[in-house]
Amino acid sequence: MNKIVSLSRILKLSALGLCAALPLLEAGYWISSGYPFLEPWFQAAPLPIFSKWPVGWGDLTGAQKCLGFLSNLITLAFTMGSLVYLSKLFASMQQLRLFEKENALFVRKAGWALLWGQMLHPLSVACLSLSLTYRNPVGHRAVEVAIGTHELAMIALGLTLLLLSWILEEASVMNEEREATV
Repeated sequence: MNKIVSLSRILKLSALGLCAALPLLEAGYWISSGYPFLEPWFQAAPLPIFSKWPVGWGDLTGAQKCLGFLSNLITLAFTMGSLVYLSKLFASMQQLRLFEKENALFVRKAGWALLWGQMLHPLSVACLSLSLTYRNPVGHRAVEVAIGTHELAMIALGLTLLLLSWILEEASVMNEEREATV
């Protein structure tokens, strides 16, 4: 049982730390123009290319960077919400409340947060493409929508969490029945 408590504490703190770090890392990406100072050790993701008119970091204004950051926050907010619900689940596990309906609710909410975030991903990409190309001349602006393998993997993870929440809910009902039997 001590292993469950200590691992749950580590996972809870990790989820909360990641939840706090994600928006800071995203803001740093846009403020520093893609973390160029980390290039010898770390290759940050380059700016996305929309249509056939690439936009470089030097072409972006502060307003475009701010809009790019806000566009990426659309899906990031749902990922952060999912991490908050998972940290609540780990806090419950840390207190050895294993088979409770509340845990199933945390997992379900985390799954729905991931799913909604990925369902809104095309909107996020459309906003990002518009914010990066709105200063281009007419005919060179773009509003694009995209979904990739990362989004499909996150949808699969969200669906897996929903299935897991259903299983946990059934387990909590069985546990309540077992405890009621004397």
